[in-house]
Amino acid sequence: MRALRFCLLLLVALVLAVPAQAQTSPVENTERRTVEFYGYGRAALQQTTLGGDLSSSDSLTAPNISDGEFVLDLALNAQPNQATEVQAVLRMRNEFGGFFGEGAVLEVRELWARGLIANRFQYRVGDMDMALTPYTLFLPDAEGTVNMPDIFRPQRDVVAYEQFYTDNNERRLQGGTLNFGLAFAQGLETLDVTGFVARTRPTDFTTTPSRFLSGGRVAVATQPLTDSGLRGQAGFNLSYLWDDLGTGAVDAGIRNATYTLDFDVTLLDRSNLGLSLVGETGQARVEQIVDDMTALEEDDTFLDIGAQVDLKELGLNVQASFVDVGPDFFNAAAQSRRVDFDRTKSFYNRVGNSRGLRPATLFDLTRDVALYSFTLESSLMDYDPRFSNVLPYGAATPNRRGARIMADYVVGDDALVAGLETHILQEIRGQGTTNLKDFLLVRADATVQIDQFVGWERSVRATLGLQSENTSRDSDLIEQTGDRIGAIDLSSTLVELGLAAEVYPRLELLLGATFRSSDGNEFVPIIENFNDVRDFPSVFTVDDQESLLGAGFRYAFRDDVFLTVQAQRFGYSDEETTLQDYSFGQVYVLYSMTF
Repeated sequence: MRALRFCLLLLVALVLAVPAQAQTSPVENTERRTVEFYGYGRAALQQTTLGGDLSSSDSLTAPNISDGEFVLDLALNAQPNQATEVQAVLRMRNEFGGFFGEGAVLEVRELWARGLIANRFQYRVGDMDMALTPYTLFLPDAEGTVNMPDIFRPQRDVVAYEQFYTDNNERRLQGGTLNFGLAFAQGLETLDVTGFVARTRPTDFTTTPSRFLSGGRVAVATQPLTDSGLRGQAGFNLSYLWDDLGTGAVDAGIRNATYTLDFDVTLLDRSNLGLSLVGETGQARVEQIVDDMTALEEDDTFLDIGAQVDLKELGLNVQASFVDVGPDFFNAAAQSRRVDFDRTKSFYNRVGNSRGLRPATLFDLTRDVALYSFTLESSLMDYDPRFSNVLPYGAATPNRRGARIMADYVVGDDALVAGLETHILQEIRGQGTTNLKDFLLVRADATVQIDQFVGWERSVRATLGLQSENTSRDSDLIEQTGDRIGAIDLSSTLVELGLAAEVYPRLELLLGATFRSSDGNEFVPIIENFNDVRDFPSVFTVDDQESLLGAGFRYAFRDDVFLTVQAQRFGYSDEETTLQDYSFGQVYVLYSMTF
């Protein structure tokens, strides 16, 4: 009870908290040393109940799981002078139900310093978020969502916060970065240079060496060269991952270098029409070093080039591109995924009296931090073809060639925001056969402010997300037996529907539903040596359905401070496995505050 009372008192303190600032005496009457305090806090409580056919025959799995936590991240930001800023974030966490400090955690979550050198060079050391391009340094989007309903966002936002995910597909790194820019009077407009180095893995001083990632970008932009708006932007990008074999008693490691050139050439820029050429091309090389010798090496190239048309008066932007990513293209900094399906789930990892391993579902991807990662892997990670089979590693997925068409449509003051993305692709090199897989991926999303169309004073927002994937391949004919083998036909569909309606000032009613289904078969390869196919397990066959329904409300006390209470219902069925149908019922309460 003491721990609970402490949490409640701290929660009240957070509600009443305001940004605090302390100032010391001026330095030579020209500088002020400032210290600011701000942060983030949340209190979450959830109860999950196992149901369905599985629960009636399961005598070993607990039918109910209750858990919760209180988290406070307190940031101390100091500016000793106008050219320097340092920040540390201290985390205090306590699990609900912990007594006398049991389950309590006190740790440093973030630490960095940044500033200016000679009033020209910007630097940052410590924790930093970095992204270059989708083929050099990038964190691909997580699967399982296209346009998530508002009711499911609070749990996904907790996952993103805990894993340091940002809206810019940046990776959280620890190291240092330096950048500077130049402006020109004519011809060129700007020149920006960025360089960085980070340690992505520490050594254990025995068999695991330290791993580093370095690289940067040199970008130039021209001024308008003609009255029609002709201008250009280009950037040279480098990411280089390497193991420091001087750390620990090791004699083997990897080297992975990727060089790319991206460009955006505006051909026409009128008040009602814009036309430009966009793209990126480059090469990746990876080596395995043993005893200072190259034991294995691979290299390959990619090309992503297209045209973009901006119909400004209509609010429509369309882009069509040709994509060719070589089968041996490997870049750990761009292809490492967010979701690691090999990880152990936090909730009901094994169910049934046989203790069968439960596959990851929409329910898990929405809430389970344990499945997510931001680390860089030295080979292609496993993926689940039910969620993503066309581009499991994002735009940098190797062994793909074809067309990509994208369109964005905006009406008024964001009254309607819609997007469409289509990928029509084919393998470049067959896997286990000379026949090639054909891929089709369609994503669509829309957010509609219904109140702007009907003239209501209170906000009513509807969201839609759709993803459809299809993978197919012709079979091989064995002349001796007449059998056909290797045929593939896998289809997956994801649908998201959401509604957020303000029924009272600052009080929103939230409704949402997500459905996913997969049907067919696929041969999922086992990867070795970065991205080489070693073997194929038994054919992957699936016929399953998932549904996630939610209803609740969210009350905003003020900006960035809200309380949400919601009930969710998840159902799963699979006709191809021995796992019985099951369901989850969940009550979720979250109080979140950024101050």
